[in-house]
Amino acid sequence: MTALRSRRLRALRIAIAAGVAAALVLPIGVTLAWNQLLDSRASTSVAGASITIPDTPAALIAALGQGGQLSHLFVATLAADGVGGTVVLIPIGAATEVAPVAGASKQETSRRLADVYASDGLTGLANEVQGLLDVSFVATGAFSRAELINVFAPLGGVDVLLDREVVTVAVDGTVTKLADAGEALYPIDRVVDILLARRLNEKESQRFARHREVWNGVSARVGGGLELSPEVDTTPAGLADVTNFMRRVMAGTLQVWQLSAAPVLDSTLNPKRADLYSLDRAEVTMVFASVAPSALVGGDFPLTVMIDSAFNDPIVSRAAVARLLEAGIGVGVVREVSAREDAATVIAADSDTADAISALLAGGLGSVDTQKWQAAVSGIDASITLGSEFADLARRGK
Repeated sequence: MTALRSRRLRALRIAIAAGVAAALVLPIGVTLAWNQLLDSRASTSVAGASITIPDTPAALIAALGQGGQLSHLFVATLAADGVGGTVVLIPIGAATEVAPVAGASKQETSRRLADVYASDGLTGLANEVQGLLDVSFVATGAFSRAELINVFAPLGGVDVLLDREVVTVAVDGTVTKLADAGEALYPIDRVVDILLARRLNEKESQRFARHREVWNGVSARVGGGLELSPEVDTTPAGLADVTNFMRRVMAGTLQVWQLSAAPVLDSTLNPKRADLYSLDRAEVTMVFASVAPSALVGGDFPLTVMIDSAFNDPIVSRAAVARLLEAGIGVGVVREVSAREDAATVIAADSDTADAISALLAGGLGSVDTQKWQAAVSGIDASITLGSEFADLARRGK
């Protein structure tokens, strides 16, 4: 690669990082990111003759900055083969779910996850995140700066691309610059400081891009996986310890996904104008049904389905999840598969279930063919293979 081309690519990456930070969303239209996400093969390992969903446990991990405040939050999921997995980044300003109360004179307002941790601790945070994502956790934990450095220590150093400089402000007001904009190799202690850095009144949207880039750097450094040291407990009991959990996740290919986050501007939902963000329910379901299907708790749905797509397109998969959820149908597994692209969407199930799903969808997935499902998956009522007719509609935003 020429020096000029290298500089251009680096500038492009910086521009992309800056644009994503401004838009507050993950660029889920980027096919490469989608391919990397599904590289864990968690959901795709549900074979046709299988009767159970592979075990893909999840752990909730909080990273604490100055004064023990919540500075970063992520869910780590373990791949079905027991090493490697996916890290899903969650904004600490994500709004908690609030159930409407019939007859109440005043509706309860959402809280930021960071505020939940500050008032209710790790247990309260875990309860809120589980309800927000509909994901169960085999482990929850909080890493201090020193503990996070210990987890990343085997990496030696990490290349991080930043769209802007990173500074931190001490309690006494002292300002310290941690990093300049651009790409550089940082030692682990500096990588952790960049990840945890928070300034007073700094919008979380200004931190989204650097969180993703730190983890992208970690993922690249992990590569095919770090050597699993003998002291790591590989038994199911070992999953309860978050440090041990992360050692196993980093022992294989590590993928990264940052959840989309849109600022809550409605004065009724956010009367104090807090730095509050809403998540995309369809995207959340799509991601965890792909990388951690066994950890999905699921909502109160009469039917739950598995989605197969031959299009390798997150726009199509997310649109399908959204249509199903809107129709009152749960989604338990999402797979990108190698298959012929047929025009009609195919629903495989017993005849009564297939008819019920078709009626609920009312054309929401385009034209539909039904067939008998030869090998059912435990906990799944039907398999839906998306058709090209629906894919074209989804890509056109219809």
